[in-house]
Amino acid sequence: MENINLKELRTIIDQIDSEIIQLLSKRFDATEKVGIYKAKNNLMAQDTTRESEKFEKIIKLSEETNLNPDYSVEIFRCIMDVAISRHREIQGRVNGTDTSTGHSEEGADSLTRSL
Repeated sequence: MENINLKELRTIIDQIDSEIIQLLSKRFDATEKVGIYKAKNNLMAQDTTRESEKFEKIIKLSEETNLNPDYSVEIFRCIMDVAISRHREIQGRVNGTDTSTGHSEEGADSLTRSL
């Protein structure tokens, strides 16, 4: 059995977590813009066709990288649900039916501050 150093492993995990946070920030910046676009163009906050396509890709990528697809689907379901919720808030503001907690449409900074 390998000589496993718990401290080193945790350092690796911390670095990966930092990278995940940076990527989530980029992703939510993009989804914020999608939400604004959808609201201004009177599109539904949730696009189930797009979701199905995304989940097919997520499952395929997971299998290719030997990651349990169930884990990936569960994680991405949470990420998508947050984005959809934010899209609904944006639509409420654009349509004058805002029931949010004061989020602005100024980009992902408002999303990250609100979570």
